Amino acid sequence: MFQGKRQEKPDNMEGTPGLLAIFTLAACFLVSGAQRTECHTVADIVILVDGSTKIRPTEFQEVRMFLRTLIEGLDIGSEKVRVGLAQFSDQPKMEFLLADNTEKSSLLEKVDRLEQLKGGTATGTAIRFLQREFFNPAAGSRSGQRVPQIAVVLTDGDSVDDVVEPAKELRQHGVNVYAIGVGEININKLKAIANRPSKYFLNSIRSFQVLQPLSQGALQTVCDYGELEG
Repeated sequence: MFQGKRQEKPDNMEGTPGLLAIFTLAACFLVSGAQRTECHTVADIVILVDGSTKIRPTEFQEVRMFLRTLIEGLDIGSEKVRVGLAQFSDQPKMEFLLADNTEKSSLLEKVDRLEQLKGGTATGTAIRFLQREFFNPAAGSRSGQRVPQIAVVLTDGDSVDDVVEPAKELRQHGVNVYAIGVGEININKLKAIANRPSKYFLNSIRSFQVLQPLSQGALQTVCDYGELEG
């Protein structure tokens, strides 16, 4: 487990320009209990959350709290951090696009009203949905301006469909993909989803109750990103 804000860059990492900062983002996903911080940087972040029936209502409330804590600490704005959100079960659902909201209060209201889909777990279909519907200029992606493109995939377990090709195509599209597995997870499928090396881009936690300190670590990494790029 990593301690502190600065980490050395490992060899042979996948990714796009600005990779040192992206590495720092990945590393701090593994750090819990970080201090509450407000971050001022630039990034396009799309979060994909599992809304399948396997997740109990009380656990899905922990997902809402994770999203709320993450968004509260970001400097949201059209020229700053943009956040998109999708949920999936048997089919994916667009909750809001990168271009939809430039006000933090609007994002938080939508997170608070987020209703669990329920159903199966078609993660591969949802990852393709992210690439098609979120990471393009019409949806608010600023990849053409070399703004970092980040996807965070949060799931509680296995997938009924293939995740290898959809995740590979998303990464080749220039998106840095982080995977967070909760509970009894399929580690091989999580490794297939995330960028490599997986020890920096993949995290598995024992329960949804651990999501809250994890979100604090994620906030710190976005702050580090701005410092490294600034």
